[in-house]
Amino acid sequence: MKTPAAAKSLRTIRTPLALAAVVVALLAVLGSAIGAWHFAAATDELRHTAAGFDARAADRAAATKAGADFLSTAYTVDAANDKGMAKWNTAMIAATTDTLKDQVRQTKALLSLLTEANASMTGAVSDSAVVSQNDNLIRVLAVVKLTGKAPGQNDPTTGSVTEYVDLMKVGGDWKVFGYKDIGAKSGPGQPDAGLPGLPLPQPSGGK
Repeated sequence: MKTPAAAKSLRTIRTPLALAAVVVALLAVLGSAIGAWHFAAATDELRHTAAGFDARAADRAAATKAGADFLSTAYTVDAANDKGMAKWNTAMIAATTDTLKDQVRQTKALLSLLTEANASMTGAVSDSAVVSQNDNLIRVLAVVKLTGKAPGQNDPTTGSVTEYVDLMKVGGDWKVFGYKDIGAKSGPGQPDAGLPGLPLPQPSGGK
């Protein structure tokens, strides 16, 4: 049988132990809450980061397509179906922005001389890639394969040009505001491609 003194001693011991147990339980709950908050914050940050990567990847894909479409149009002269280059002009104006629109008008006048002479050319992008991306600006590097035919020429001339295409996002769409030919290479045995991209005809009797 416990004496009153012993019982009092046990109560004295149990009180701190009980408080300690409560504190440990509270710390465990608090630790779980803080851990859950950190996990939720990290998950949210990862979600936003992933969304940002996805958005940038989508921008790259859209800009690459817009740049390729622009170059294909820019290097296509259809003497049979677009004699006055009206279709070409409409497509180019829609694809460009800023001062490049003025250059488009100047190029149209030059290309119209080719269609009047019944010269034709087609351009097709064979390879392209984004080389830089900064906010709403993207630069694409592309190789354009050219096939041209001058009046009286039996076999078409082939060539290629390599272009930088600079695009900006305007109203959710990617528009070209500048492009630059960084090199021209003609097909085997062919003369160099001439500006604005129409390959020169083969010399008489050339293969």
